[in-house]
Amino acid sequence: MTSNCSSWVQENGVEFLANESSVCQRKNAIYYNKEYAFNRSLVVAILEEYVKSGLSKCMPVRCLDLLGGPGVNGLLWRKRLAELVEVIVNAQGSEEIVKENFNRNELQGTVYAKDPCVILHERGYNFVYIDCTIEASIYFDAVFRNVARNGVVIITTKDDSSLHGGTYDVALRRYGGRIVRTHYANELGIRLFLASLARSAARYSKAIKVLCCTVYKSSFTVAVMAQKGPENANKCLGLLRNLKHCMVCEERKFYPPNEGFPTDGKNVRLNCKCANDAPGETALELGPLWSGNIFDSEFLESTINNNRSDDCKVNFTLTCMLEEARCPSKVDSEVGGKRLKLDFSSMPPFYYNLHKHHPEIAHVAKLSKVVDRLRLSSEQNALRSSGSSNKRAYQHTVPSYER
Repeated sequence: MTSNCSSWVQENGVEFLANESSVCQRKNAIYYNKEYAFNRSLVVAILEEYVKSGLSKCMPVRCLDLLGGPGVNGLLWRKRLAELVEVIVNAQGSEEIVKENFNRNELQGTVYAKDPCVILHERGYNFVYIDCTIEASIYFDAVFRNVARNGVVIITTKDDSSLHGGTYDVALRRYGGRIVRTHYANELGIRLFLASLARSAARYSKAIKVLCCTVYKSSFTVAVMAQKGPENANKCLGLLRNLKHCMVCEERKFYPPNEGFPTDGKNVRLNCKCANDAPGETALELGPLWSGNIFDSEFLESTINNNRSDDCKVNFTLTCMLEEARCPSKVDSEVGGKRLKLDFSSMPPFYYNLHKHHPEIAHVAKLSKVVDRLRLSSEQNALRSSGSSNKRAYQHTVPSYER
């Protein structure tokens, strides 16, 4: 069953037969790309936290690698968690090779060679991982139909130009929303992806709770937890909103919650003055997009504190996610004002791009200093709105949601 282009590869303590010479996942059943080892390590860390934290409703946790390829994900899960997980790998065209890989590592796993949507409809799963190229949206309905209560779904999609804002009409067909190419295109693509997931989950009276999201090279990885109940689904759908985007300065603002009445785009005003200075229309209506949080701070903190990953890059990424999710800011304590304590507020939507707003400055200020200045400005604005007598003015600031 081995081809001339296949070779034995090692990754994180497991050895498997794979094809490293292929350049396309869709043209080779045992395609392997070592550059995306980060994604696989991140998935292992999320799975270990999910299993050992008791979030799963059954043990062992039933884990499915929907598009198994050479079976490397299933091998890593079984190697790391042993009897705590029941590993199922669906490998069309490479079933015998995946079985050989499991036998070589002396690990147990169930291997199928079925249509991906068929295997998702046959039984329920607690953990589903989909590592695909471009066509992620075709699995959304099938994966949420049978996913268990509090089940985790992780999807990695590679080389999908529609999520980068490159193809306006393709994004609308695949994910049901409009986006364009911007300086914050990565997060825009993530929020469009999550909006499509939320709609698919709501069809089966389920909601999604976003655990974490990341963009690595040309891949998007999204991890969500499925929560059952029509009330949860309705609340989740309430987080889907349109976005007003300025084509000149890229200022943006979510529309208010839709309560059944039409929202006039002219009533949603941006903080910029481009509409007065530039001729013609300057704003676009994008979306619908996910307007909620894209990280779960409690889940991330538990994953970091319990050392779920041995990969330094994964740990660094999780730490950055936690800081972004919590937005810690230093404020004076009530005792004498001499000590500082951390105040955790929820993550603001979207990010501030230093290079976009300071294109002509040779030495851009450090990101940490800019973030501290923005936090300080946000605190001062809050004090002013509450009737504080503090009159200090802070120049060269931007709205606090543009970090």
